[in-house]
Amino acid sequence: MVLYLDTFVHFTLMLLHHWIVSTISLNLEDPNVCSHWESYSVTVQESYPHPFDQIYYTSCTDILNWFKCTRHRISYRTAYRHGEKTMYRRKSQCCPGFYESREMCIPHCADKCVHGRCIAPNTCQCEPGWGGPNCSS
Repeated sequence: MVLYLDTFVHFTLMLLHHWIVSTISLNLEDPNVCSHWESYSVTVQESYPHPFDQIYYTSCTDILNWFKCTRHRISYRTAYRHGEKTMYRRKSQCCPGFYESREMCIPHCADKCVHGRCIAPNTCQCEPGWGGPNCSS
């Protein structure tokens, strides 16, 4: 029983961690964050009118059936089925030329900025006295 409880607690903590990590998102106000709408499908239970043959009796002149005649009519009852529903969600990611680090989008320079820092995609800001595309000269 203790082993089962320990496994359950471990599984619950893993799910909680996954939920927390998946809910952390980039700041949409950051100009380096791009977003788009993506569609996804969910299974839903939907109701629909299901036809069936309803038998009923009426009075008639048929003496062999004791003046009672059988009639049919199509009636409908509510039934349920599984269906697919398309939902939409906004997906955020770093714009091209940026990478995600600690919930922020940081510019990426293909060549390391040797004596400076990367301030925009493939753009180094050199320290005084240094120049060149990667601040190495």
